[in-house]
Parts: sequence; structure tokens; C-alpha cells
Amino acid sequence: MAFVCQVPESLEFGVRPGAPVPSHGIRDDAYALFLGSEVCLPACPLRCDPAAVLPVNQG
Repeated sequence: MAFVCQVPESLEFGVRPGAPVPSHGIRDDAYALFLGSEVCLPACPLRCDPAAVLPVNQG
């Protein structure tokens, strides 16, 4: 497995006007990705399978 990227903790995306309010978010105007946990994404360097990515929750 090779390191691809890391998603930082508490990464947020703004809520579009008219979209539902997040039920488990930190704020009413943003969605939290991965419920506020840091995630690392290692993948198979041979690219033998498009699903060969293993998300690893760090919190």
C-alpha cells in the first residue's frame, strides 16, 4: 500500500441555500466530512483494482 492523501480533521463544506440543515454537524451552515475525524487514504500502487483504496480513520 502506498500513501495517496490525508483528509484533515474537521474539514467542512458549506451548506447550499435550501439544503437540509446537518443533524450532526458542528454548525448549522456547514457539513463535516467524516464526522470530524482525520482520514488517511493508502492505495495499491499497482492499480490492479479501482477499489484498492483503504480509508483509515485516525480518530
